[in-house]
Amino acid sequence: MAINLDVLLQSPIFDFWAVDCTFVPLKSQPSASSYPGRGILNTYSTDVTALDGSLYSDQRTILDIRESEFAVLPMQNDHVIIPVDCNNVPKGEYQIVDAVSDGGGQTMLTIRKYETVI
Repeated sequence: MAINLDVLLQSPIFDFWAVDCTFVPLKSQPSASSYPGRGILNTYSTDVTALDGSLYSDQRTILDIRESEFAVLPMQNDHVIIPVDCNNVPKGEYQIVDAVSDGGGQTMLTIRKYETVI
């Protein structure tokens, strides 16, 4: 018997952790307007050791989404606006730089802050 992880596991997790956001489909649907969605925002730190023993520290910001909540999945170069995170901290606009499905109904979007020069 198959287990539907999207319904049994991801649904309650997203109901608890996901934040509201707005997707701007610049690449996935160029003629479509922005639409609401939700996702789980997180940031991971990464330390890389160089050959000389020094450390390079960076971070990777991701937004996990449920594939079942989208008619067309966001793709690279689309934008996502996250007004506030789960702690009510303003976040802003991000560009999607990568999208990877876990094969179980969830896609991890790697995002980077999008800022315009005035």
